[in-house]
Amino acid sequence: MKILATDYDNTLKRKKVTKKDLESIARFRQEGNLFGIVTGRSIDMIKTSLRYFDVEYDFIVGINGGIILNDRNEILAHYLIDHDTALNIIDDLLGFDNDFCGFCDGIRYTRLAFKKKPYNYFRALIFGLKATKKKKILRNEKIASFFILNDDHRKVKEIYRHFCDKYDNISVFLNGKDIVDISAKNVSKSNAVAFLADHFAADHVYTIGDSMNDHDMIIKFNGFAVSTAEEEIKEVAQEVFDDFTQLIAYIDQDESDKHRWNTK
Repeated sequence: MKILATDYDNTLKRKKVTKKDLESIARFRQEGNLFGIVTGRSIDMIKTSLRYFDVEYDFIVGINGGIILNDRNEILAHYLIDHDTALNIIDDLLGFDNDFCGFCDGIRYTRLAFKKKPYNYFRALIFGLKATKKKKILRNEKIASFFILNDDHRKVKEIYRHFCDKYDNISVFLNGKDIVDISAKNVSKSNAVAFLADHFAADHVYTIGDSMNDHDMIIKFNGFAVSTAEEEIKEVAQEVFDDFTQLIAYIDQDESDKHRWNTK
């Protein structure tokens, strides 16, 4: 049995999820294989989009590996940030001039009420992010991740370096050029895919992505990139594909040990 784990934004969803890709994925699953999404989005956010495009799946990995669900909506794994650490992160975020940021329990995101800019209120409305203040967060013991969005790409790199250098008990990801994601220690897309490979006793594992938060799972599983991926991802990918029809045609013919998963 084979597993195909894909990033979502700009990988499976390239402006939209195409009918051609969905047909190829359906054929892959009909042959007894498993297909799923590995994303930086929360579970609520990714499910809304998957329903819109009629994407069927066998598993979802949310917030870069922080939460894992099967197709029956059962939580297989859920990793939380230490609560004191989470509160310290919030204090640090107050010191940065971010466009907006928020936290997630794994299922849904909440916006941190720091700045009052009409444009950011509009963006938060589009994303469906309600705001909350720190005194309410003090009562929230389930913080699985943070996201920080800033249109200043130099600031994004500064924020990324800050959290990488200051904390040794969290995982920090660059998600595209304008977002930093923070999760619990040892959370990663590659660890989540490895968990799924063991859980489902897969023989072969395939991954594909486009951005730096996909880097670890592409490296670990000799994975692939879409043709619109960042150059750093294309450089480490075994192959580059224009769409999932090409990808699945390759998987159908692949018999190498390169993607074999040892469950022992």
